Amino acid sequence: MRKTFLFIFLFSCFQATSSFGQELPNLKNIKLNKRASYKHAESTIGKVVDYLFQTPLQKKNKSRNEAGRFLVDWMNGTPDYAFYLEEKETSFFNTNSDFLLMYMAALTKFSLAHPTEKEQRQQALGAMQLVLPYLYEQSDKKNWSKELWQLYDASKNGQLKEYLYP
Repeated sequence: MRKTFLFIFLFSCFQATSSFGQELPNLKNIKLNKRASYKHAESTIGKVVDYLFQTPLQKKNKSRNEAGRFLVDWMNGTPDYAFYLEEKETSFFNTNSDFLLMYMAALTKFSLAHPTEKEQRQQALGAMQLVLPYLYEQSDKKNWSKELWQLYDASKNGQLKEYLYP
């Protein structure tokens, strides 16, 4: 009877860890050197972005840093998407590289989900709506600037567009 309970307990633990574990694909084997390689890497980029949104902000997380580097390399080289990192939107995050990376991940996530949306402001608004709740949940809010708090409050109150683009 004890063995049965032990087996059920171990099986349940295994299932819980395998279903909720954030797994990053092996990025070292993916070369971004041709137009086709960037297109082929889109599914991996989706997994990388999901990984970044599922893991907490940690400077010492090697996998997270690797995912961030891969994302930036892909964003810089893909011919299929245009990413605008304008000061108007990025100034809220420029004091914290993790915040800026998550904004870039949100911009990518929005662009992959809405490939026909090419307008810069719409992309930025979509990215902000993705990144702000994540930052609120995952970051130490003591480090937030006054402007980031105002941006978050505007987003929470449905005034994001008016706040960013008066």
